[in-house]
Amino acid sequence: MNILNKKLTQSELEGYREIYENNEPFPNILIQNLFSEDFLDSTVTSIKKFNNIKDEVWFKLCTVGGDFSSFGDKTQKLMDYFISDEWLSIISQITGIRGLIADTSWEGAGINFEPRGSHLELHTDFNRKSKGDLGWRRVNMLLFLSKDWQDGWGGQNELWDKDLTECVQSTNPEYNNLIIFSTSDHSWHGFPPVTCPTDRSRKVISCYYYHPTDAGPHSGVQRSTNYVGWGKNRNFEGRKGTGYKPME
Repeated sequence: MNILNKKLTQSELEGYREIYENNEPFPNILIQNLFSEDFLDSTVTSIKKFNNIKDEVWFKLCTVGGDFSSFGDKTQKLMDYFISDEWLSIISQITGIRGLIADTSWEGAGINFEPRGSHLELHTDFNRKSKGDLGWRRVNMLLFLSKDWQDGWGGQNELWDKDLTECVQSTNPEYNNLIIFSTSDHSWHGFPPVTCPTDRSRKVISCYYYHPTDAGPHSGVQRSTNYVGWGKNRNFEGRKGTGYKPME
C-alpha cells in the first residue's frame, strides 16, 4: 500500500515549488490530503492508546528518538518514509534546495501529542543539531492529524513577519494538512494555547531537514531555540517557551 495518495508529477512539484517560493512571510506551502488515510488513521489510533498514560515521553509532548514501533508497523513505515530518499527528493524539489539531509535521530522532532493547555511561544529554531553535525537546518515539515478541528480551539500554526508585527499565516492543525516551511534567523512561528475539549488534542508529526554546507538565509549559528514572546499584546501569562499548563 502506498503512503502517498498518488504519485506526484513533475508538473505538480514545479507548481508546489512556485507556491513555496512566493508565499509570505517566508517560503512555505500548505498541501492537503496528500497522504493515505490508512496510515494516518493507524497513527491516530496508536496515539490515542497513550492518551491517558501521561508517561515521561508524553509529558514532553513529543516522542524521543527514531523508534516508533510501539505505535505499530504502519506508523513506523510512515515515519521511515519521512527520512527516505524518495521523500527527500520530493522535499528538495518543492523547496528548490538540493542535497537536503534527514535527521535519522529525530532530534526535537517526531510524533507530538498536545492536549488542552499546550502552547508554543513564537520563536525561531535552533540552526544546528546539538549532537552530530548535519549542517544547517533548512526546512521544517509538519503533518497534522487532528480531525474536525474547530477555529475556537486554538493551536493554529502561525507564521509571523520578520518584525513580529503581523501573523501572516494561521493554519488549523486539521487532519492531513501538510505544512513545509523554510527556517532561518527570522522564520518566526509557533502556536497559541490549545483550548480544545479535554477529550481532544492537537496531533502533529514534525520532521526537520538539513544541508551540510548551504546556510541559506541563516546569518549565524543559533544553537538553541530563540523565544521572543507572543506579540500583538497577547496575554498568555506563564506560557513561555514550549510546553503544557492546565487551563480552567
